[in-house]
Amino acid sequence: MAKEFQYSRWLNIAVREIFTEIEKCCSNKKEVTEGLLASLHTLFPLQSVTALDLIDHRSVSLLTSPSGRKIYSCLGSLGTPYLIPYTGFTCTCPSYRHNLNSENLWCPHLLAVQLSIAMDIVQQKQVTEDAMKTLLSELVMFDD
Repeated sequence: MAKEFQYSRWLNIAVREIFTEIEKCCSNKKEVTEGLLASLHTLFPLQSVTALDLIDHRSVSLLTSPSGRKIYSCLGSLGTPYLIPYTGFTCTCPSYRHNLNSENLWCPHLLAVQLSIAMDIVQQKQVTEDAMKTLLSELVMFDD
């Protein structure tokens, strides 16, 4: 009996490979190749252009509190900050909430965060414990 094709598994493998290659380019001070960008666009035709635009504007920040808690923030194209857990793959943007399905697990902000990590261009910002509690509360309310 033939195994069922697992789209999400193969997508994850392809995405991981692209991010690894982007990371190699950036760590060697080389430009990301057109081929890698084309591959990214093939996998994420709707999200990749927006994600790359967000990266150009340095929209991704890693927010850290004095206790060591961390959360990513990505400014949307209209300047709205969206939150992405440090260890998770969710986003507080409307696109993620309304368009999530088995074939679309990524929004432009998740993609921008992962690309920024691979390219080592994440801004680091310190926030107070109270600010971090507020941000984490927003994430919890989003998941409800």
